[in-house]
Amino acid sequence: MSAKRKVVRLFLLAGSLASTGPLHAGICRITPDRDADAGPPNIIPLKVFNNYLLVVEAHLGDSPQPQNFVLDTGTAPSIINVTLVKQLGLATISATLSDIGKIITTQASTMPEIDLGPIRAVSLPVQVQDLSRLERDLDIPIAGIMGLDVLSKSSFRLDYEKREIEFGDISHVGIPAHFDERAGIAVTEVRIEGRAARMLVDTGTDRVVLLGGNFADLGWLAPRNTSQSGRSLVDRKMPVQVFSAPDIILGEQHFSKDRAYLVPGSTDPLFDGLLGVRALGFRGLSYDQACGTIYLQK
Repeated sequence: MSAKRKVVRLFLLAGSLASTGPLHAGICRITPDRDADAGPPNIIPLKVFNNYLLVVEAHLGDSPQPQNFVLDTGTAPSIINVTLVKQLGLATISATLSDIGKIITTQASTMPEIDLGPIRAVSLPVQVQDLSRLERDLDIPIAGIMGLDVLSKSSFRLDYEKREIEFGDISHVGIPAHFDERAGIAVTEVRIEGRAARMLVDTGTDRVVLLGGNFADLGWLAPRNTSQSGRSLVDRKMPVQVFSAPDIILGEQHFSKDRAYLVPGSTDPLFDGLLGVRALGFRGLSYDQACGTIYLQK
């Protein structure tokens, strides 16, 4: 995916956003089936690009014209296209953000209102970025990239096969991952080739990616003699090394990929890598707002 950054902390003039929450998922009452008295579901259609990238139409306040937003659980805070910020006449301030271990100067603003189904996000702090490359890649206008800082305001389920997002009561069936409200991301614990790793639950990539700087040694990986651009991970080219067929254990289930990726020297204090939801064949995910838990579903 082009024009995208994996960001877990936005450092504004007033201070920094950080996470100290536990990695384990919250304890929830297991309700595999929807409550028959919960009322009709609130369902909004999705577009799916390249079998993983989700786009939904949302409204900006009272505007009758919907805008396209990428749904990305791996981006926090949400991003608004600089062209839209200019059209709306929104004020911006200088800010710095953490981009996979690097501090980058950027712009920040506040969106007056974004509405998606039952979600109404008011006075939302956002990043401001140029998303023109993403618009060219998808061949549609993109207003922004919506993260869990917005989506977590309601329980929901994303379904890749039905191409829809459904709000309301959800099933707890699946592999749980803890949502950290302050950081705006969900992280799950996995074992890759027997090594423990904290992985960011990410709908914005179709890969399994490790941050090389988070590991003391990498001799347990089986590298391939290839490299490729990581443009799907960030909005600039960065070297990515490929390694072969790692064994991945998630929620006591074994998964296998023909390849995974490594960003040498990159590091982050909150997670050790990116776990693309579609990379392991998950057909959907649910989020329970009361429990602060995401459930990855086959």
